[in-house]
Amino acid sequence: MDKSFPVKLLLLLLAMLSCCAAGVYLLYLEQYTGACISFAGMLLLVWVLYKSIKQVHKKVDYFINAIANDDYTFQFPVKPTLGSSTADLSRQLNRVKEVMQQKRLAMQEQEKYYEVLLSKINAGVLLVSESGHVTQANQKALSLLGREVFTHLHQLQSSMPELYAVLHAIRSGEQHKVVFANEREQIELLVQASLVALRNQKLRIIVLNDIRQLLDEQEMENWIKLFRILAHEIMNSIAPITSLSDTLLQLHNDSSSADTLKEDTKNGLQLIHETAKGLTSFVSSYHRLLRVPTPQKERLEVSDFLNGIVVLSSHLPYFEHIHFNIEVSSDAPPLYADENLLGQVMINLVKNAVQSIERAGITQGIIHLHFQKSFDGGALLEVSDNGPGIAPELANQIFMPFFTTKSEGSGIGLSIARQIMRAHGGRIQVHSTPGQMTKFCLFFC
Repeated sequence: MDKSFPVKLLLLLLAMLSCCAAGVYLLYLEQYTGACISFAGMLLLVWVLYKSIKQVHKKVDYFINAIANDDYTFQFPVKPTLGSSTADLSRQLNRVKEVMQQKRLAMQEQEKYYEVLLSKINAGVLLVSESGHVTQANQKALSLLGREVFTHLHQLQSSMPELYAVLHAIRSGEQHKVVFANEREQIELLVQASLVALRNQKLRIIVLNDIRQLLDEQEMENWIKLFRILAHEIMNSIAPITSLSDTLLQLHNDSSSADTLKEDTKNGLQLIHETAKGLTSFVSSYHRLLRVPTPQKERLEVSDFLNGIVVLSSHLPYFEHIHFNIEVSSDAPPLYADENLLGQVMINLVKNAVQSIERAGITQGIIHLHFQKSFDGGALLEVSDNGPGIAPELANQIFMPFFTTKSEGSGIGLSIARQIMRAHGGRIQVHSTPGQMTKFCLFFC
């Protein structure tokens, strides 16, 4: 049965002392042969002790190097073998390895959990060292910065100097607003910082919030509350009017009198009836802003989808004066979206572009439908035209409910488009140069 290593060391030392004492005693008795045998036995025990200590050192050294290199695949043999006295040590080292491996796996799972948690946060998060190295950046931060990889603040120094200056100088507890432009758009961020100590290193946690998105969400929430109140009050007011007018009209229809007063009353009631119905239809149309269904996403064949949009738009009055260009980039990612909801958005954008070109009297209109990879690695669908463009003072209002520049427009088309894109987890933006072009960009994550 294998003894523990310390016991074996003790036994070896006692045996060595015994051999040494026996050799000295035999020398005293002048029995030189026995003395030589005793000293030879002592030397043999010294060699055995040296070999045992070397085995221990070798195993411990291998163990330390393996752990330092995150290698947990080793396994020391624990069955005693001839010349080996470290089976018990092997067993203990294997046990230590298993405990450390379990701790390491638990830490990796925890880190993975935090990474997933960071990826779900609707704000950019950067973990920055004192020297400016970025040790962690979630997907939202990379998207806001327009980068696939971000490892050091100096990467922003030339392309986004305003943002670099804020990120470089901001300290714990501070917050700053900064406006900068990436490859495709202008972004306004609220930057906040806090300090944390991790592994004896001071790190800054920098949080980036898209102010425009926050304002848009708050604005839409306020509009939705207003719509609900308006719909409730107006519908409650209209319902009895409609019911009463229907009743009175029925009474007049049943009457055989042709009295002028009754005829006038009938005409008035008819007007009330039609007005009430118009108001009901008016309110119902705006209810659509509150009822965007959850998208049923599926992978779309983009070329077929865009060609279908052109076919569905062919009934528009000015269609024969428009030339459509459809382009799908070779590196574009797959598009997952609700075909019906996205079709509503695209048809509305194409219709607006055709009407804009018509109002400007442009006889050679061009509408370009382009699907490509966005700067942050997502999907981007663009609808651009060579129409008269949008005045800068109107560009920030076109997505507002009820806002329209057309006498026959309801002002909810672009508002619904924005809601549909938000339901897809994306967003819609407009870029326009007055007198030259207008481009709507649909971003998908």
